[in-house]
Amino acid sequence: MRTFCTIITSNYFPYAATLYRSLLQLNNKELLHILVCDEGTLEMSSADFPGIKINRLNDIYGEYRGDEIISKYVNGETDTLRWALKPVFINFLLGQGYEKVIFSDCDLYFVSDYELLFSELNLHQLILTPGRTTTSPYLHEDEFLSGFKYGQFNAGLIGANRQSREALHWWADCCSYKVEINFEKGLFVDQKYLDALPVLFENIGIIRHRGCNIAFWNQHECKRVLSNGKLLINGEYPVVFIHFTNKYIPELMEGHDPLIYPFYLEYEKLFRLSGKEIREFIPGMPGYKEAPLLLKIKRKLLLRTRIKRWLYKLSRR
Repeated sequence: MRTFCTIITSNYFPYAATLYRSLLQLNNKELLHILVCDEGTLEMSSADFPGIKINRLNDIYGEYRGDEIISKYVNGETDTLRWALKPVFINFLLGQGYEKVIFSDCDLYFVSDYELLFSELNLHQLILTPGRTTTSPYLHEDEFLSGFKYGQFNAGLIGANRQSREALHWWADCCSYKVEINFEKGLFVDQKYLDALPVLFENIGIIRHRGCNIAFWNQHECKRVLSNGKLLINGEYPVVFIHFTNKYIPELMEGHDPLIYPFYLEYEKLFRLSGKEIREFIPGMPGYKEAPLLLKIKRKLLLRTRIKRWLYKLSRR
């Protein structure tokens, strides 16, 4: 058996419902376990969401580090509690009989076949998703440095099978210790700890498919290319899932990353089925406007980047 899972506060159920609907469009038998980490009520019926299973904090008491994490973070920022509970919830579901569990942030949107994720869990005990920020310090320096600041992997999607319990326990230990933003100590919530997993544990897989986790932070490493009317990443990989964060959506509305914008319109339409509008969750969200002409020319020419790339290649000779 297998399942997806996510963690939300009750008011974010429209996001989880949209995630689930995007999965259903590709596999109508998919399951989604949702851990609701507050006491709010949910407006949903089992008829509308037959594959959604709701879990509450009481369900994970007794799970490894669960009690400690809940006690430590429950009265603080709800985001901190959500982040810290990821390894606990994955562990809980593996203990419920699932052989493969994929944690997904609730703002992911699946657009094409994602079976490669579960196939990776036939080969690896745990799979991680690279952030794919710029790899050269000479091109887009700030983006290059962000990979070391926030971590090389994005905690928005993590997969695990039953052999991953030791690694998940270690991650839970770390989340019990500290989930905070402290760049001096090398900490960034639950995410920065993921960098150590391939070093500490055997058989950790890294998702190499460039169409996974398309987001604002990987526009340079995962170039959006139209090929015969189809969007491919780096001219090769179809888009599998997109990370529509609250920062990415306003950028799309302002004309940035225009080849992803049609996917956002699909996402917005699916989101509306929950009875809510996305803008209710994003303060000051702008209306759509096309990118200014100068930005379009700059994007097309990429002159500054080309000059930097030429200088970089020249320096390596």
